[in-house]
Amino acid sequence: MGKSERTIKTLNSVRWLGIVPALIIYAVCAGVFAPWLTAVLTVGFWAGFAFICTSEKKRILCADIVKDITGALARAGHKDAVFEIKPLKIGIVIRVYLIRARHKSTLCSEAITSSITSGWYRHYVRAMQIVDLDSEADVSEAQMMFNEDLWADIREKAGRGRNDGRK
Repeated sequence: MGKSERTIKTLNSVRWLGIVPALIIYAVCAGVFAPWLTAVLTVGFWAGFAFICTSEKKRILCADIVKDITGALARAGHKDAVFEIKPLKIGIVIRVYLIRARHKSTLCSEAITSSITSGWYRHYVRAMQIVDLDSEADVSEAQMMFNEDLWADIREKAGRGRNDGRK
């Protein structure tokens, strides 16, 4: 188990331990402030603490993913690419826009896929989208195409894409 994976597991545990200081805040504030304000302070502290832990978890995951994708592209012999990592509620969506990879695009795609599927974070990744573009100016058009595909997949998996008459 690597350092990043241990840190993620620690953050997941520590996030729930934030309830203890929140209860201490409640006990200290209970006699001083109005009950509604005490509740707001307690819930606000715990929610903020959980948000900080979750944000750090996402930062660590994204940093490791970028490091692995960069290494995979270097091994494949291609350096000109744009990464987009979207942490969503359903999981992480990774997008790689290869710029002028042409004949190397298959090799780059295989290297990236291999790197992601062998990474410790693979169970956090829900989708991976890779495309070869002629220039960086084409990235916004490819993003719109990927967004449409992603939403169609999400709707289909959620059951909204059924054609059997149900909503």
